[in-house]
Amino acid sequence: MFARRMFDSAACGSAFHPELEPGDDVIVLSPHKGLSGFWSADLALQLRQRDIQTLIVAGMAANLCLESHARDAVENGFDAHVVGDATAGPGRAATEAALHSLGLVASSVVTTDEVVERLATAAVPS
Repeated sequence: MFARRMFDSAACGSAFHPELEPGDDVIVLSPHKGLSGFWSADLALQLRQRDIQTLIVAGMAANLCLESHARDAVENGFDAHVVGDATAGPGRAATEAALHSLGLVASSVVTTDEVVERLATAAVPS
């Protein structure tokens, strides 16, 4: 991951994609120092202050930060839904192993299409 400059803020791709640039109503947390922001940052506090219970988790290090965040979310009482096809790792075997493990811990492992469908359904007023 270091050889690929995954953690280099000056590397190509380190900025937000223009279509995903957070608006003024989005909280961008400080980077975490360990594998999970639940223990080295104020992630749980920020979520609870905003009455957020359900998390959608995806990322580039399935077997490290993503797995740690999802596990810690569940252990802190949150519902963590992992987006399997928006998750990567250091090789197919490591990614598949992490997703298998997360399937035993997370609320669900879903696809991007399923997340989009669920969000659209949740956004419809009853």
